[in-house]
Amino acid sequence: MADYEERDPLAGAAEEVADRHHLTGLLGKSVPLPAWAHLEEMKTWLRQARQAAAKADKRAGAAAEWLLDNDYQIQRAILQIREDLPEEFYAKLPAISGDGLGRPRVHQLAHALLQASHLQVSLNGAVLFVEQYQKTMPLSIAETWAFPTMLRIVCLELLIGGFSHLFPEVEPPFEIVETPDTAMVGFDDTECVARAIANLGVIATIQWNDFFDRTSQVEAILRRDPAGVYPHMDFDTRDRYRHAVEQLADQSGLPEWDVAERALRQCHSSDEAPSGHVGFWLIDIGRPAFADAIDPRPWTPGSILRRALRYPGLLYAAALLLAGLAGFALPAAYLVSTGATAGSWLLGIALTLLPASILSITFVNWLVTHIVRPNVLPKLDFKEGIPESSATAVVMPVLVARLSDIAPLLRRLEAHRLSNPDAALEFVLLSDFADASQESVSVDADIVRALTSGIEELNARFANAKGRGPFHLLHRPRRFNAAQGCWMGWERKRGKLEQFNAFILNGDASPFNVTVGSIERLRRCRFVMTADADTRLSAGIVRRLVGTLSHPLNRAHFNAATGAVERGYTVLQPRVELAPEATGQSLFSRLYGGDTTIDIYSRAVSDVYQDLLGTGVYVGKGLYDVAAFHRSLEGRVPENTLLSHDLFEGLHGRAALVSDAIVYESFPTSYLDFTWRWHRWVRGDWQILPWLFPFVPGGDGRWLRNRLGWFDRLKIFDNLRRSIIPASIVALLVGGWFLLHGQPWVWTLLAVIAPGAYLFTDLVTGLAQGRRRGVMQNLLRRLADHAGRWFLAIVFLVSDAMIALHAIAITLWRLHSGQRKLEWTSAAHMATRNAARHPRLAAWRDMAASPVFALIIGAGLFLAAPASLPVAAPLLLLWFIAPEIAIRISRPIEPAKDTLSENDRKFLRLMARAPGSFSRPLCAPRTTGCHPITIRSRPTRKSRTEPRRPTSE
Repeated sequence: MADYEERDPLAGAAEEVADRHHLTGLLGKSVPLPAWAHLEEMKTWLRQARQAAAKADKRAGAAAEWLLDNDYQIQRAILQIREDLPEEFYAKLPAISGDGLGRPRVHQLAHALLQASHLQVSLNGAVLFVEQYQKTMPLSIAETWAFPTMLRIVCLELLIGGFSHLFPEVEPPFEIVETPDTAMVGFDDTECVARAIANLGVIATIQWNDFFDRTSQVEAILRRDPAGVYPHMDFDTRDRYRHAVEQLADQSGLPEWDVAERALRQCHSSDEAPSGHVGFWLIDIGRPAFADAIDPRPWTPGSILRRALRYPGLLYAAALLLAGLAGFALPAAYLVSTGATAGSWLLGIALTLLPASILSITFVNWLVTHIVRPNVLPKLDFKEGIPESSATAVVMPVLVARLSDIAPLLRRLEAHRLSNPDAALEFVLLSDFADASQESVSVDADIVRALTSGIEELNARFANAKGRGPFHLLHRPRRFNAAQGCWMGWERKRGKLEQFNAFILNGDASPFNVTVGSIERLRRCRFVMTADADTRLSAGIVRRLVGTLSHPLNRAHFNAATGAVERGYTVLQPRVELAPEATGQSLFSRLYGGDTTIDIYSRAVSDVYQDLLGTGVYVGKGLYDVAAFHRSLEGRVPENTLLSHDLFEGLHGRAALVSDAIVYESFPTSYLDFTWRWHRWVRGDWQILPWLFPFVPGGDGRWLRNRLGWFDRLKIFDNLRRSIIPASIVALLVGGWFLLHGQPWVWTLLAVIAPGAYLFTDLVTGLAQGRRRGVMQNLLRRLADHAGRWFLAIVFLVSDAMIALHAIAITLWRLHSGQRKLEWTSAAHMATRNAARHPRLAAWRDMAASPVFALIIGAGLFLAAPASLPVAAPLLLLWFIAPEIAIRISRPIEPAKDTLSENDRKFLRLMARAPGSFSRPLCAPRTTGCHPITIRSRPTRKSRTEPRRPTSE
């Protein structure tokens, strides 16, 4: 004992406790602590304690005042304990075997710290105590994380124990049993109450992430990463590595510190990057080999399951196949029950093929997103700013047709700078003129002057100490394109970016005839962040993406033989959400804007791809590594071929979805604007059709072996499948009314249900979350939105089908002829063009196919299948009036205006005068008649219970 007392009291106490625990040993699991198991009863106790404290006598007055003034600290602690210590986490905490109670070791440790520190909690004291304890008895990761929660529990135990002695009429919510580690000697009951409450406040202010970093033995081991990367990662990534160590230790039965040490030794076994980094063996493709090395048992249930999960692509394909067969089962069985002939049966199966795929794929994707954990990419910590070695250019490729286009573009570029103000960022406007029948038109010179003066003005406002601004303009002239039959910017957006990349890599600025800004600074950029004219970058997103792509596990590695990216990424795609104002401008945008499963911008599908196979879908708004991106596409892009190049580039460059980073974009306010976008998407998707085959055209006209894998081709095929779904549903309806055996209403029901598959998956998800009021309200709101989208999908079924078939036919013809593949009009210009048209005439003209089709089918049913007419009539009516519905839902929503009553106005005027009424008497000649800024009043009494309850509590 004398040796313990000669050193720091906290260190000596920690060593004494460690020696005692070392002698007694540990148990695998802990019994529930009474305080943890009775958290709900503690709320009732607190209410009763407040009532008793309000009537306290002089002996218990001080303790009563502490509780009455600071009961919010107790309420907050109860909520925090429930959140931080769920049952599955509590089950990881080992117990001390010697006390006979089976309570968690970390609980005893928290008691010992408070005893040794005389009930004074501090970050440095906790670090010193735990570090000294671990010299004899190392703590697990779970125990280290649970330590602050156990401090809260111990404070509640002290509070309730002391208060129960002072107020015996208040029954405690649980029994308090003292052990050698939990006995508090030398403190009276009032002091226990006061210091317990004060410590709850202190515990809430401590940065426990810092405590963990300074005390975790696994953290200390991983910081010796041979690649030197681990210490420079952000906290969430390091936490993911530590969680991987926990999982591997649990699977192998080895101590966590031993697993971490073995991972470091595994790094030394190979000099090839990135296998020299510890994360390669913990969370990357080296993990299966490392898991087998530390747990060589091949036939345990856990190891068998782990080995099966190493083939997620095959499992996903099998799930799709099984779900697809299940989707065919109902119509196939129904056809058999009706006595259909073989020909009719085959026709029915063919017509239900694509509609059934909606149900099966939606179900499988929904299942995956609820079973598989999100694949969050590792990141470096750039919270202090992007380093010069990772300099980045934020680029806006735009097309300028008129002078009025320029001001919004400059405001958007300035907004990008304001939301991402890092010194290592450069902001570039890559501009083209609109297509023309000649090389130059009269407005071109005015556009160039406006662009130049706008960029110069931005640079003047944002200039640094050296007088340099971060904004740049690179503008291209028109070139004659024989395939398009017009003068235009070479290869549109893709061409601008390719030539910009060439300038960064080789210094070739010749494609740009107008440049503004210190463009030589752009050559230092390692990354490029692309943003469309309607894209809004969230605060700090570029720094977050750069930190992600800079991580060694995310850097692209190429196959020397094929030139394909075999691991890592060249481009990162953040999650794309719709800007809040974009979803409330019309009923159409509110309903469709909430749908994140629309075609190419399908976040749900991209999540499935990323979480299962580690690759996402690139939609043109993201960050890419200039050199790696250029290398992945070199010689692979034929000229005048790709309109929708984003998916193509993401497949060749291997794109990743960064689901924890968000960019915002606008959305069409009217259905007609959306149909033009839908037409362009479908044309772009079908232009990539040749890349489903073994040989594809190359950049120099030669045919090359297609290096896309089968899963990459599945992404292309899935886009094609979704584009013809409306036509397939219409075909099923018409076939059910005219040709198929059985009742027409059965086929109508099957066809109508298909577009609403996500409605049922959302219903199941919402009900699984419970029946709490907030959950049910959110569920009902989502279901209402889904029902609205479902209804509109049925209304616009014929229109969508005709638009898609028209786009497909045009694209197939142009693939054959090689002409006009790059025909494109920006969304903003198309919206302006549509706004100038008469809404009703435009709707009935552009959607004429829907009412005409309804009349033709109605007449055919009346003549050939009158029995089906009553079933088909509601749908035919909706298709006939579809243009009118499109007009109604596309009208702007007028914001509701609240009118104030006379009583409301009087109340607001009185409230506005109240501050002046208070301070006016304080005005004096010495204040020159002005209201004083501050007023000091003499306190009437001195409080012992600081901090007092905030007035907002």
